[in-house]
Amino acid sequence: MNLFEKIYSEYKYKVYFFVKKYIQKEEDTEDIVQDIFIHVWRHMDKTDQTPPESIIFKTCKQEVSKFYRRNKLLFTFSEEEILIEEEEVFDEDLYKEQISKVERLLNEFPQKTRDLFIQHKIENISYSQLAKENNLSKTAVSKQVNKILSFLKDNLHLLLIII
Repeated sequence: MNLFEKIYSEYKYKVYFFVKKYIQKEEDTEDIVQDIFIHVWRHMDKTDQTPPESIIFKTCKQEVSKFYRRNKLLFTFSEEEILIEEEEVFDEDLYKEQISKVERLLNEFPQKTRDLFIQHKIENISYSQLAKENNLSKTAVSKQVNKILSFLKDNLHLLLIII
């Protein structure tokens, strides 16, 4: 597998979902993703010095901005604006309701499975470390965490920051 194929297979979904957050129409999203990977293909020689992820996501931002300019729409990637929007939209009652729903759903799993999930997703402990501490295989830890994730996604209408 050549370098471009490896980069494409590793980042295609990440790029797609990143662009999809900012572009609503499916055709536009696909066009932009294609443009991003064309750019990566053209500049493969520079990826030896810079991590591919930084090039890819910088290109994502540029291509999304270019799309907005072409269509004469206003858009920025300012973190301050994103924070302001999040603060304005934040509804504490809804948040508490969602947290309690997650807690209820988590209680449907055995304590050990819940602990693995919380340690991995909340405390950012790696699968390897959890496997060693709990005398399990990495695959077993991964399956347990992913089982809860799938269950939560199926049962929640809103994705939470925690997930």
